[in-house]
Parts: sequence; C-alpha cells; structure tokens
Amino acid sequence: MDDAAAIRPDLVPVVAGVLRDSRGRVLLAQRLPGKHLAGTWEFPGGKCEPGESPHQALARELAEELDIQVESSAPLLTLTHRYPEKSVRLMLREVPAWRGEPRGHEGQPLRWVTCAAMTELPMPAADRPICRILDLDPRYAISPDPTEVGIDGVVNAWQDSLAAGFRLLQLRAPTMPGDQLLVLARRLGRMAREQGARWLLNGAVETAVASGADGVHLSSRALAEFGERRRPEALLLAASCHDARELDLAAAVGADYVCLSPVQGTVSHPQARPLGWSGFADLCAHSSLPALALGGVTPAQLSQAREHGAWGVAGISAFGGR
Repeated sequence: MDDAAAIRPDLVPVVAGVLRDSRGRVLLAQRLPGKHLAGTWEFPGGKCEPGESPHQALARELAEELDIQVESSAPLLTLTHRYPEKSVRLMLREVPAWRGEPRGHEGQPLRWVTCAAMTELPMPAADRPICRILDLDPRYAISPDPTEVGIDGVVNAWQDSLAAGFRLLQLRAPTMPGDQLLVLARRLGRMAREQGARWLLNGAVETAVASGADGVHLSSRALAEFGERRRPEALLLAASCHDARELDLAAAVGADYVCLSPVQGTVSHPQARPLGWSGFADLCAHSSLPALALGGVTPAQLSQAREHGAWGVAGISAFGGR
C-alpha cells in the first residue's frame, strides 16, 4: 500500500520527512519567496514523480534540498488536505538514518525545533495537524467498560497499560454517573502523570477539565452534537469515526486526531461491518487528520497500520485493557 502510484489521480502526491536530532528536535525548512505558501515552515520533501515510491521520492528530494543521503525511511502517517488551488496527499515518513549534515542546499533557512515550538510557527495547513501528535505515543490504550469489569477492573487495566509502556490512554466509562466518573478520572490521572503518560477522557469537556485530563475524546454521537463548541486550546481533542462524513465533521470541529474503526471484526461489536485494511486505507486517503486504526488491531500491527495510512493503533484488550 505504501506506493505513490496508488494515490487517486485527483490528489497531488507529496512526501515529507521527519528528521530528529540527538535532542529529539525536528528539522523544518522555510519555503522560499516565489513558491507556493512562501515563508511558511514545513517538513522537508516534495512531490512524488511518476513511478517513484514514497521512499525513492523522499531520498531524491532530501538530496536536492538538504544535501544528505537518506539511508532508511518508514511510513509515519498520511493525510489529505484540500487547498483552494489543489488537493494534496501528504505522506510523512520517519528518517532515522542519513549521511551528511543537513543544509539549505537551495538557500532555504533550516531550523531544529521542538514539537511545542512548531505550534508557534506559520506552517502549511496540511502540516498543522501533525504538530500536535508528533510527540504522542501512537499506541492508544482504551480502558474497558466498568459495567463489564467493575471499577477495580478498570484501575487494574489502566495499571497494566502503563506497565506495558503505553503512554497515551483513554478513559471510557459511558454509563458512569458524572460524580463517580470524576473521582475515577482523577485517580487514573494521577497514575498516568506518575508514569509520564498523556490521557484523554471520553466524556464532557467540563469533566475533562475538572479531572485534569490532557484531552477529550468524542464518541461518534458526541462528535455529531459538538457543534460550534471549542475545547480549551491546551486540551487534545480526539474523535471516533466510521465513515467519510464523520471524518469531515472531526476536521470541522478542530480535532487533533481520530480513531477510525472497525478495521477488523470484534467480539464487542459483532454487528459492525469491518472496513478491512483496504477500506481503512481508502478512508485514510480522505482524512485531513492523523488516524488511528481501531477494531481487532494489536500494538504489533503498528507498522502494518502505517503502511495503510494510519498514524497509530488503538484498542482495549490487546493494549492492557483485559
């Protein structure tokens, strides 16, 4: 699937690289005057030529732009952005190894920046959603429903997820009364902070703020009802999506990333028709936001998910949720 030739003809295939220095900072390049979106800072890369794979295109572009030789690269995420004049299919790739010292071979300024600093820079609209998720764990552990496992079961599963090394978690307790949910959320939040993990509450924005959550996760129903509301800017916003309409709605409300499901059939949702990896890839080609593959997916399938356009993977039982 990681093939520029498979991109729809109405989308311009563009590949860009994420290069990190020894401090974890990411390299950005500034677009020169006279170019499309001049003055903005972007991940270095460029358009795929006919017949090129994304890796081949990125290696060529970085040799031309940065005077380096890419030794390896791997898919990180893909998304689609529609500018007024064209629609771009952006394929972002991690570049863990290269030879040479990056320099602006075409005279363009370069800058190594932290993920936090990226949000303060003018960037192309297609790159903007990436800034919020680059320093997040691409493995999203979702808590089991307390009506099925009890509160102790949720706490134990949360602890298991943290012990397994997952650092992005979601508390999901759809039928728990608000006051009880707040108590549980604060308890789990303390556990997450002690391990340096980020976590989101599947529920009301107000409860998320009161609990000290790092963000809010909207169910597909909550997404449809979100309307013109805006969450506090410091909070992450994620949403559950199942089709192109919901993906568009998530983008409209300013979500940072989405869970796209179900990829495979699951025992918990036997009535849901699986997308399959091909259907998942087609919806990823529509999304302007980073997407996590959910539904019958395990952490071991992260690379496979990324080959089909995902940023990451999400789940319950396979992620410590029992």
